Amino acid sequence: MTVSTVRSDYSTRGNDVLDVLEGEYVLISLPAQVEITLPRSNALRVLLQDPFETTLILEVSAWLGIANKYPEAKANRNYRAIRLSQDFPLETIGVMAKLTAALAQAGVSIMAYSTFKTDVVLVREWELAQALGALWDLRF
Repeated sequence: MTVSTVRSDYSTRGNDVLDVLEGEYVLISLPAQVEITLPRSNALRVLLQDPFETTLILEVSAWLGIANKYPEAKANRNYRAIRLSQDFPLETIGVMAKLTAALAQAGVSIMAYSTFKTDVVLVREWELAQALGALWDLRF
């Protein structure tokens, strides 16, 4: 996974770092009980399943390699991934709220998720600069 790190002046911002992951991502909706085999990749691969649907987030090239196996899929392209690479303890309150509030105030539509160690927001390609501007001065 290639990462482009975005940093501002640490004297005014602190230690937090935003990583813009390289590549274009696709958000895919599939039926709840579908069997998925994710392609091997060093890029971002996310599989979320609940009783109502399956959601995938893949780099476009990875999706194009398996899309024909899932004709029922609804896919939306042109997403970029922004990752907050600071490792917060699980007990930390409000990290995602702070990210999403700043993006909402800037009028940026997102798809967000958290992993054990980090938070990620997907934004449309054409809103990437606006999203980074909104997140630039956040302090955690």
